[in-house]
This record gives sequence, structure tokens and C-alpha cells, in this order.
Amino acid sequence: MFYTSIYNFKNTMKKRVSISSQIKEHLIQGIRSHLFTNGLPSENQIAKQFNVSRMTARKAFSELVYDGWVERIQGKGTFVKTRELSQGYFKIQPSWKQAKDLNVIYTTNVLELKTISNPPGRITDKLNYNQQIILVRRLHFFDQIPVRYEIRYLRGDLCGGILWENLENNSIHELLTQKYNLPLSRVWQRMTAETMPKKIAALFNEAAGHPVFYVERLTYTNKNPVTYVQYYIRGDLAFEDTFSPDDENSPNLLNLTY
Repeated sequence: MFYTSIYNFKNTMKKRVSISSQIKEHLIQGIRSHLFTNGLPSENQIAKQFNVSRMTARKAFSELVYDGWVERIQGKGTFVKTRELSQGYFKIQPSWKQAKDLNVIYTTNVLELKTISNPPGRITDKLNYNQQIILVRRLHFFDQIPVRYEIRYLRGDLCGGILWENLENNSIHELLTQKYNLPLSRVWQRMTAETMPKKIAALFNEAAGHPVFYVERLTYTNKNPVTYVQYYIRGDLAFEDTFSPDDENSPNLLNLTY
């Protein structure tokens, strides 16, 4: 996992991570959680808040600029470059279906599949579960071009069998519903338009700052959250669908494959 949320800065410091990197991750979490919807605190404010030099704070800000998270406007401050999208009557097809419509070859690579015994607090909060969690990272391709990066967390008590599944050729959604008999009854999701940070951009063979759709999705079985997923979808990938907005079954939220 590339990004670790930092809700309590002092309690999550690790010696192998520089202080400026931890400040940077704290600011990224503020951007993603919409704490900083427009302007960020000044370098002086951050330096005072975390009891560091202004040079250390400036380094964190410079990395955010380089990675495409923010922009600096002389005399005004530092501002978030992301914007919220209206979801409206629009859905995104499953990758395999979109690939079929585009007449391209769809493939998936599993980058990581493992258990996490002590998951980070933000994940346990999402899943309302603080025991063993399964992490899956996959990269999805159209004609060998990476189009979607997936980071998924699943409850180990409900989804343990996922560890032995072929996730390059199987839909996690179908495994959960058909093989593990988990009724997926409710979904919370959000989509924002962002620019790729450097490490994410490298997966797509693009430069930092390339446009990307960032999607969060939390799926429930009955009243219990069962899986939390983050998608990075390349921003130059068009989404197309046809439906009747008067139909009560028409989607009014983003609809993604698992």
C-alpha cells in the first residue's frame, strides 16, 4: 500500500520514514478527506503544528507540488488541484464489459495478496473490524495498457478463502456472492477527479500529474462492511452508457465492478 492515513501524527511516526514524508502523508489525508477543500495551511502553520523547521515543512509542500496534489500561487498560498465530480445519472461498466465493448483484450495482474494482522486504524474504522484483514492489489489492463489500479481490503473472517483463489481470472464480486454466499446488500462510494502522484503514475507508465479518477467503495453484507476498495482509473479512459433517467432502476450512483 502506497499511502498510509495519518489521523494521529505523533502516534504513527516510524523511524524509517522522514518527518517531511509524514507531514506530506498527513496533508494528503487532509486532501482526500476534504479537510482542505481549497487552501492548505501555510508552511509556518504546519511547522508550528508539528514542531519542525520551516525547511522541513517546505520540503513536504514541494513534494506535494511535484506529485501533482497541489499548486502554489505566489502571494496567495497553496491550493488543492483536485475537484469533486457530480455522480448524477452515470455509471462505470465493469472492466471486462467495457473491454468487450471496446473490442480489446482484458487482463489482470495480482500485484499483492496477503493478510494484515494489525491493519491501520483507518481500515479498521472503514470495515468496523480490527482482526485479520486481507489486502489485494491488482492492476487491470486493456490490450496490455494499464487502465485501473485496485487496492482492496476484505474482512478475514468472511473472505479468508480469497487467499487461495485465482484473482487474475476471477471476479472478486462473483466469488463473494456466488461461492461464499455473501449477500452484498448496500454500497457507499465516492468519486473524485485527481492527478496521479508519482508512485501511482509509475504503475500506469505515466508522468506524475496525469489525470486519474479516484474511487472509494465500501460494500456491506447485511449491516456489516465486508470490503473496502480504492480504484485509480486513468483519466483519459472514457466511460459510456445508455439508460433511461426516468427508470427507477437507473443508477444514481457510480457503479463499479469488483
